[in-house]
Amino acid sequence: MEDFLPLGAKPRRGATPTEVCASQRQSYDVTAVPGANAVVFVSFLARPDACRDMDGPPLSDVPIVYAVDTATWVILSVQE
Repeated sequence: MEDFLPLGAKPRRGATPTEVCASQRQSYDVTAVPGANAVVFVSFLARPDACRDMDGPPLSDVPIVYAVDTATWVILSVQE
């Protein structure tokens, strides 16, 4: 989560209400799935009830997926 949305991150000045909502951790569901060789896949997906009825484009319904090596705690890849 710290790489995806750092703790204390602030939306840019003049951000739309949707951008402000998107900058909040509670707007996302997080799922972790174990893979082979100590790799965990971590998926961030906007919650269906998050940021609804706001001005601006909706949050994407496509998850962002990280592959993390849990032996070294290195992010191997990010799929956006």
